Amino acid sequence: MAETVIELDLSSPWEPPEVPAPPRRRLRTRLVAVCAVLAAALGSLGAAGPGTRLTPLYRIGDQVRGVTVFGDMLFIDRFQQSVSDPRIEGHRRSDGARLWDFPTTPQQQPASVSDGALILMRYSDEDDGFSTTLTVVDSATGRQLWSRQNASFIGTRDHLVIVEQQLEQRRIVVSTPEEQPDPRVNRAWDGAPRHVLALDERTGAPVWEHEAPPRAALSYTWEGRYPTGRVTGVYQLDQSGLVTHRDIRTGAVLSTVQLAWSGVPAMFGTGAGWQFAPDAVPHRALVYPDGERGAIVFDLTDGRALFRTDASLSEGLYPCAADLFCAADERGIVTYDGTTGAPRWRLGPYREVIGGAGGRLLVSTLEQATGDAPPLAVVDARTGKIVTDLAGWRLIREASPQRLLLWRPLDQRTAVLGQLDPATGRITVFGRSGDWYGPPSCSADGDTLACVMVGELTVWRLPPRPDTDG
Repeated sequence: MAETVIELDLSSPWEPPEVPAPPRRRLRTRLVAVCAVLAAALGSLGAAGPGTRLTPLYRIGDQVRGVTVFGDMLFIDRFQQSVSDPRIEGHRRSDGARLWDFPTTPQQQPASVSDGALILMRYSDEDDGFSTTLTVVDSATGRQLWSRQNASFIGTRDHLVIVEQQLEQRRIVVSTPEEQPDPRVNRAWDGAPRHVLALDERTGAPVWEHEAPPRAALSYTWEGRYPTGRVTGVYQLDQSGLVTHRDIRTGAVLSTVQLAWSGVPAMFGTGAGWQFAPDAVPHRALVYPDGERGAIVFDLTDGRALFRTDASLSEGLYPCAADLFCAADERGIVTYDGTTGAPRWRLGPYREVIGGAGGRLLVSTLEQATGDAPPLAVVDARTGKIVTDLAGWRLIREASPQRLLLWRPLDQRTAVLGQLDPATGRITVFGRSGDWYGPPSCSADGDTLACVMVGELTVWRLPPRPDTDG
């Protein structure tokens, strides 16, 4: 039987629904009480049937540190305990049954998961150096498949694990306040060659490899979002201004284009961080020249320089909607035309664009140190006008690239959970939780959301995704 959900339409006043006659007075009293609390807290409640289920599917306790939901599995990261070492566990998503466990170390954490493998990374900074160890585990059985030293994990694609091999141990450089460079001036890395490897997911054997020349910059493109997203390609920018696009599955060159520029790139991007709007402004490349301020935006089809902006690396220029670039400075979000770079609109105090659909953007700021809820709103991407103020709601961060999930406290330990359709401003409430004391650590895939709060894992079924076309 399909589960009923509560929907909140924040664009119009709430009118109470007609309450059907329940079979038992006790059930009716309980439902009325729940609805009264939700209505008082949320202010604009839609419709709710008598069979509304806001309780979770199940819970798993005992020192849970983190969780990743993928396919039919939950991968649970547990803290070290007095009777056992820290470990990763594979659980069946449908009922939470544990299928296997794999011992880890306190420095080892899940990095990504694919159809056949769970990737773990161990980081070490001993002796003023920085090194890594990548370990690949069979996601169905928990059996270790292989490991590799000094490899920086990039992503996965079609049973391949993409890494950059560290040719020498990285050193940790500590500078005094007097030595800190101007943060608005672009600074290139050390210029060491970057060695890309595509490794077989089951054996760790190299399938193809490529070494970029010194001072070249690399940019990876993505489908979805880290850690469960997939790498789709790699672009290389040489000092000559030549951009080379390679197939991530074979290493074959797909295309080249000469930019109307040459020099040392401090940073080069073609879409690695634009996961919430990957097709917003297609065929664009950003270059931050070393020793200069700001970025140049190029057309990747013919190499033309379209415009230059003074937005610094820290302000993070990126495509965020149809023919629109966004950045953030000390005053809030600032936007630019995606072709000419002409300023469009500015909006404070918001500092980041979380996602969008249907010509709307969800905007917010980072979590506040005070614990207060940061401002959250839906805005019109064309004008920057606030369409829906989501005051009191808070974002469930990093849970899913396909959904915008929110939570809102009812009291000091109880919260409701909802899914936002940014195109309409409508919130579908699907869960209610006790022992909820602040921002959670969550992961979602398919119709399942799993959240960790104070060492306990709680799992909910999500409502259908909103139709975001248009």
